[in-house]
Amino acid sequence: NTPNPNFVLMMVDDLGIGDVGCYAPSSYRLASEGVKLTQHIAAAPLCTPSRSAFITGRYALRSGMGSTGRVQVVLFLAGSGGLPPSETTFAKRLQQQGYTTGLVGKWHLGVNCEYRGDHCHHPNQHGFSYFYGLPFTLFNDCVPGEGLRERPVCLSPVFFVCVLSFQVCVRLCGLFEVSLWLLVPLFFLCILATAVWYVPFILLPTWNCIIMRNQEVIEQPMTVETLPQRLLGEAQNFIKRNADHPFLLFFSLAHIHTPMFKTPAFAGKSRHGRYGDNLEEVDWIIGKITETVDSLGLASNTLMYFASDHGGHLEDSDLQTGQKGGWNGIYKGGKAMGGWEGGIRVPGIFRWPGRLAAGKVVDEPTSLMDLYPTLKYLAKDTQPDRQLDGYNLMPLLEGKAARSEHEFMFHYCGIYLNAVRWHPPGDSIFKVHFFTPNFSPPGAVGCYDTKVCLCHGEHVTHHTPPLVYDLFHDPSESRPLTPDTEPRFAEILEQTAKAVERHKSTLTNEQASDDILWRPWLQPCCGTFPFCGCKEDTAQL
Repeated sequence: NTPNPNFVLMMVDDLGIGDVGCYAPSSYRLASEGVKLTQHIAAAPLCTPSRSAFITGRYALRSGMGSTGRVQVVLFLAGSGGLPPSETTFAKRLQQQGYTTGLVGKWHLGVNCEYRGDHCHHPNQHGFSYFYGLPFTLFNDCVPGEGLRERPVCLSPVFFVCVLSFQVCVRLCGLFEVSLWLLVPLFFLCILATAVWYVPFILLPTWNCIIMRNQEVIEQPMTVETLPQRLLGEAQNFIKRNADHPFLLFFSLAHIHTPMFKTPAFAGKSRHGRYGDNLEEVDWIIGKITETVDSLGLASNTLMYFASDHGGHLEDSDLQTGQKGGWNGIYKGGKAMGGWEGGIRVPGIFRWPGRLAAGKVVDEPTSLMDLYPTLKYLAKDTQPDRQLDGYNLMPLLEGKAARSEHEFMFHYCGIYLNAVRWHPPGDSIFKVHFFTPNFSPPGAVGCYDTKVCLCHGEHVTHHTPPLVYDLFHDPSESRPLTPDTEPRFAEILEQTAKAVERHKSTLTNEQASDDILWRPWLQPCCGTFPFCGCKEDTAQL
């Protein structure tokens, strides 16, 4: 029997498809030695739902990982939300096939449910036998001076301070009588409100910016400057430790999410500022992982995969640094912009020397959710499974099939079905938008006033009839079709409406994930809570 192959899956955070120009040297090498996907689609334009869909092979809504309100991702490490313990990941399935499984890097799918240490959402409980990295994510508050903490005044202690000051002034001026017994409880209410409001945000670097090895917090808050080297070292060591038996490594990079790194070796290396420097570092890291696989003689039995979780964050920029989010090429929109192509079309490369033809290009629609059934197939897992939304990619990758099995794809914004993609026989790929985010300020392509687009209420515009585009002829979604310009206009709406009904019939008891509040009793901590603090001993690494 042919031994089961190894899998090295590399995912970059917030990388725009226009950022890699197949891409950069290391990604170019992967593509030149493997298969490049030109229409590789994320199931959501944000981290948490996209990653949930990636490792489960199912739309995030099926796992309860969609959202209804302003916050569409896991916001606090000490929230109770996360990937349900009952969900199945490709890591769980491969464990059952005898694989050693590891996740190095970002998780962002929750940790605890009911108490600190239950680890119900933790990677170890979802099939990863080894975990090293960020149970949350890298974000601005992890670097002093980078965080932006704008709080609504109406909900902040400022409101209570103003009320109390007004009462005191009224009493001192003798305008009307205010009881001292009223001022005292107001004073203590102010103190309580200040603590409840500010403590979670002031201590965000301590609460959210941590590193765990398996279920132990080993650094809190983390030292961001050395994070790239540590993640790379852990990924390389995992491959080396498991070179003699089948393994799965999901290397989930902290790049290119803000704050951007300032690694000295890459400072000023790019002509495109600090963002370009970070892309250079990403390319170097991918190259080092590829070298590790090759140097151990594993290339011919290892499927390597490179992708981004979604498109670049267009609104993330400032006057000092310039553009801090990615570039999505010719595609409209970006991160958090629903079904616009720039937020969901991502780089996709597979490399497997001897099995996949070098330099092959696949222009058919494919999905990040396709990794789950593809890995199952290659690991010879034939056991029954639940409803999947991805398909085995090997027939396309090996050239045994010319068309994708994705006749329809469904694009969500939170829990709301935003758009549908239809690939009928022929070249055309139609996309139907039921609603679109309202960009701000007017004329912009992005939600610069709020920094991220939202999916509900006054933040979106519903279209009757829906907006329709032919992505084959208009990939930038700049020329909506009409009954006068597209003879099949009515058929497109009819076929997508039927597809939506069939899709909805497969959704049962799906719930939104809105458990985002900070719960102190769920906070991972090294030391005695709330006095958390420790540093990783890097001397042994």
